[in-house]
This record gives sequence, structure tokens and C-alpha cells, in this order.
Amino acid sequence: MKRAKKIVSLLSLLMVVVMLSGCLSIDMKVGKNGSLDITYTIDTSQTGGMVSTKDIKDAIEQSVDNINNTADSKIAKLKSVKENKGKKTITAVISVKDINDMNDGSYFGTVKKYRKDNGRGLDNLVDTKNKSVKGNKVSDNLYMVYFPMTGAGQYDLMEVTVTVPGSIRYITDGGEITKKNTAVFGSEYPLVVFKKGGGFPLWLLIIAAVAVIFAVTRKKKPVTAPAAAAPAPAGEAPVQPPVQADQAETQPTVPDEASNNPAE
Repeated sequence: MKRAKKIVSLLSLLMVVVMLSGCLSIDMKVGKNGSLDITYTIDTSQTGGMVSTKDIKDAIEQSVDNINNTADSKIAKLKSVKENKGKKTITAVISVKDINDMNDGSYFGTVKKYRKDNGRGLDNLVDTKNKSVKGNKVSDNLYMVYFPMTGAGQYDLMEVTVTVPGSIRYITDGGEITKKNTAVFGSEYPLVVFKKGGGFPLWLLIIAAVAVIFAVTRKKKPVTAPAAAAPAPAGEAPVQPPVQADQAETQPTVPDEASNNPAE
């Protein structure tokens, strides 16, 4: 019981110190099957030594336990906690099997199902050119991911980066698309609508096809035509190619002209 109270206190201290100092960033990488890797990076130079690596590890472990307790299943695990003394950062990585099993309002799936479940935020989106988009213009067939990070805006979180398995089409107004599949948010509700990628990349197929054709053509040996006898100069007998041994046996014997003509 005492340990539980201590961990809760550490968690509270961590969140207050880290968030109020604006030194926490979160990187959320979404898998094609709805899995999630969450990377927390904490700038310890801003905490004034109030939080140690052990304190942070204890707090993160408690966060993992909370996720599993809320899901009523062991869907999350702490993969690593590392300290970089040179950069004065502590990085913790948590993996989650299925975003939808977190039971905190997070969602991964089609826009159609999200609408059916009365999901929020589709009326506050912008496209890749940062132009507002009406919710009814968003295709049901697109995929999306949503994280209700309550409290992030209140504590002025540094940033939340979301990477999706596809090409981004729309994001929550206020976010910024930094790559084809990555967006950065400073708001409480990161929401990304994207066209899900799948299958083998076309450019890899092209490279593979070219490699196969090249290998096949190299294996084929070129057919060499027999060398023709060079034309003899005028007044000289043409030089005949040497006769093979097996060919010599079949060549008819030409009688000598001197033996056929008796001496006069």
C-alpha cells in the first residue's frame, strides 16, 4: 500500500514538474494493425534535478499498469527507459497491442465506424494545404486515429508527434503536417485521417523486376559464329582452315598429277 501511494505521488510530481516546465514531448507511432509505440522524451535540464531517472521509470511503469487496468487486459508494456546524460534527456518507450483496447476514448479504424460511434472532431479538420474541410466531405473509406489527451493543453505540452501507416489527408486544426505520414500537434486532441498504405511498394517491385531481367540476360551466353577465311590476295591460293582429325578420315584422297602423267 505504501509503495502504491509512493508511486502515485511520483506520478503526480512527474506530471506537474514535467508539464509545467514544458519539457515533455511524445512520439506516437501507429502500426497497420492498430498497434502503438509511444516514446516519451523528457528534458531533465528543465526539471532542476527534482526528478531522477528512477522516479520517471517508476511513474512510467505506473502509467503502463493504469493502461492495463483500464483495458482489463495486459495490452501495454514498458520496452525501455534510457538516460542520455550528454543531452540531458530521459527517453521511455511503451508498446500497446491495440489502440482500441485502451478504453480511454482512443480510436483506430475507418471513418465510417468512427461516425457510427459518434466520434468527435471530424468537424474541426484541415487538409494538407491547411484549408478547412467540412466533416461530411471526409470519405467513410479513409482510416483515422484519434487520441483524447486530456490535460495536455492545460499544461502546455511541448509537442505530440503522430506517425500513421499511410498518407495523411486531414488533421485537427492547429496541427502541422511535417511529412507525408507525420503530423505534429500542440492541442489536446490529435486526430489524423489518412489513406491506409498496404502491399509491396511499387518502386520496389520495379527494382526487383529490373534486377531479375539483368540476371537472366547475364546468364545467357552469346552464340559465336565461326570465323570466315580471310580472302587471299590476287595470285595466291586461299588459305584453308585446319581440318579436324575426324574430318580428315572422311576427306577423299586427291591423286598427284605427276603420278597420273607418265614421263614423256
